[in-house]
Amino acid sequence: MDYRKELKKKLSASYERQVKQWMASDPARLIEAAEEIAAVRFIHENLIDSVGDEDAAFLLSLDDPLEDMSEKWIEENGSGMVHDDDICHCIWSLQDSHDDEQAHEQGLSTVGAFLAAHPGDNFFLTTPGGYVVLNAEQAAGLLGGKSVSGHPGCPGYDREVTAEELLPQTIGCCNKQNGEWHILSSYPEQEQGGTGLEVTMC
Repeated sequence: MDYRKELKKKLSASYERQVKQWMASDPARLIEAAEEIAAVRFIHENLIDSVGDEDAAFLLSLDDPLEDMSEKWIEENGSGMVHDDDICHCIWSLQDSHDDEQAHEQGLSTVGAFLAAHPGDNFFLTTPGGYVVLNAEQAAGLLGGKSVSGHPGCPGYDREVTAEELLPQTIGCCNKQNGEWHILSSYPEQEQGGTGLEVTMC
């Protein structure tokens, strides 16, 4: 699928609907909506040239990417900033919010639940005990009770991370970058402060 082409179609259809609504509005309403209109026009005219296939695929998954991106643009930039990098930042920020909301809606609040819901994916976890990198096979093994390797950020200090330690950890935030899930996790609240694990990052 040509994600950028399909995204352009979806943006254009949404933009046409917006224009019809503006045309039917009274002048006072248009004045109040000036910033919103400017944001929608800016995103419509510039978004496609600022995204790659992966970002386009994510935006296509949204019900109305033009509206969502326009709202995020206003939230982060207002009407005073115009820069291609800001569009990319809006996409990443919107994806972070979307992934977090989706995880909570699906009850994917633990590492174990999240891994089970994304078979075949790769993961980079930042945990209270250090970093854990998992390919699809390692993630499946972890779900089956196998231990994996983790490290505190220092070469030569790898340690065993058990399924019992990692799978119940709660997810603080997650996002997907370059085909890999980046997850920030913490111990369940009832275990906070009782683990005795402290990591010094190098």
